[in-house]
Amino acid sequence: MSILPGAIKDSQGIVDVYADALGFSPEKMRTVLDKSLLAPMFLSFPIKKNISLEEISLIKTHSREIKGVTLEARPYRYYPLGDLLCHLVGVTGEISSSELEKVGRAGYRPGDYVGKTGIEKEYEPYLRGEEGWEQIEIDAKGRHLASLRRKPAKPGADIVLTIDSSFQRFVEESFTERAGSVVVVDPDTGRILAMVSKPGFDPNLFSPSISERNWKSLNSDPLHPLENRSIRGLYPPASTFKIVTAFADLAEGAISPEKNLFCSGELELGGQVYRCWNQHGHGNVNLHRALVESCDVYFYELGLKLGADRMAKYASLFGLGKPTGIELSQELPGLIPTNFWKERNYGTFIKDGENVTIGIGQGYTLATPIQLAMMTAALANGGNIMRPYLVDEIKSHDGTPIFHQTPVVKWSIKPDPRNWEQIRKAMLDVVQDRAGTGKKCRIPGLNVHAKTGTSQVISVKDKSKSEEEVPYHERTHAMFVAFVDDQPKKIAVVVIIEHGGGGGKTAAPLARKIICRYYGLPDRGDLRE
Repeated sequence: MSILPGAIKDSQGIVDVYADALGFSPEKMRTVLDKSLLAPMFLSFPIKKNISLEEISLIKTHSREIKGVTLEARPYRYYPLGDLLCHLVGVTGEISSSELEKVGRAGYRPGDYVGKTGIEKEYEPYLRGEEGWEQIEIDAKGRHLASLRRKPAKPGADIVLTIDSSFQRFVEESFTERAGSVVVVDPDTGRILAMVSKPGFDPNLFSPSISERNWKSLNSDPLHPLENRSIRGLYPPASTFKIVTAFADLAEGAISPEKNLFCSGELELGGQVYRCWNQHGHGNVNLHRALVESCDVYFYELGLKLGADRMAKYASLFGLGKPTGIELSQELPGLIPTNFWKERNYGTFIKDGENVTIGIGQGYTLATPIQLAMMTAALANGGNIMRPYLVDEIKSHDGTPIFHQTPVVKWSIKPDPRNWEQIRKAMLDVVQDRAGTGKKCRIPGLNVHAKTGTSQVISVKDKSKSEEEVPYHERTHAMFVAFVDDQPKKIAVVVIIEHGGGGGKTAAPLARKIICRYYGLPDRGDLRE
């Protein structure tokens, strides 16, 4: 139901006849009317959507005596896949005043629906299409006499995504935990093959507009289902960051990779004890064994030797601490701490104890799943940092090509081949070695390279409790990054399970399922023995 301001003859009559019938108070009806009078005189101003048959009958009944009230059919979205891909596709909503000011000249008007998030927002100009119109002749009683001129409406363009919905559905249904993210990418091109953020929501709730009850329900959910964790989830990367620390060491020569350091299970520094995840210690470990077994003490020492600024230099090379440039504007940059950043925000430089925790990807360090995916992709493709993308092509409604995606190399790391190979060999043994922390991702016939991570969210004093005895929000995040690059088609995978426990225990098996599905292999489960 809309108001046509230029046709109003009796505004009080509108209030008297319609306010109560539409469920408005007289004051609210008057306010809506006054607001409509600020709009252009010959443009309809919507005042109520989804009206009932009884309300339609009422308007028809009074159409001759009360001028200025009209009925309009407006298109709105239907999402046949429900919550599948909800964070990528996004939602539409009624155009706001500020949006109308920005795009008013493009033919938008009050009451129009525009993309608010995701692909809907980023590609709104392509998806919108063009409205049609018809000029007709009517008699004094409003009866249709003839059609004078007509311009047919044009549908919007077709957006072809990089994602196979059946693969996406498999990944989403395999993610049975409460919250987290999975990103799967083609390392050579940056094509996103699957992107999951859990929990999700049904975008049909927003079409044409979300009810107050549903809005409150989504906003009060402590798991924040509206948040796209894949591009906005900020997590300490934990031991997956040891790849960066190791790479920095090989490039800078802080500790010889052949040199053994002794892990007793803890490191004491300035009266503070920093514990290894293995409370019994790993004994003597070199860089390779430290990566394979994810020895914290070794990387504490390495973080101390390198310092935050040198680690930040190589983290930045891998694309951490900055948006990846995926075509979703709400992406967050993460955080890679430096002395400059610490001094600017806290008035002091990074201390030794903080260097220790940065070395294992904890402390201030924060990364998003999509950043970790592109870091992993670079390890698979020889060092190219690719710009990830979701749209392969755009075609007009008649099939005419409008846009075709071309992979973009943002920059290349250009590593020393020997250093590169040492990192890759260690990542292979993370999965293949009996002591490797990622052995639950072992797949016969595939050389899976990986790194596990277990991200602490709070400092836990009592280590005697089992994972199940710790409150959900205090449990560690399970993380896993992996790639396969010796097959005709390559893959890089990142799995993050919020409060999911150890990365090797819960995230690695999920990555194994996804990789098996991608290569059409049976998942034979845990093959450690």
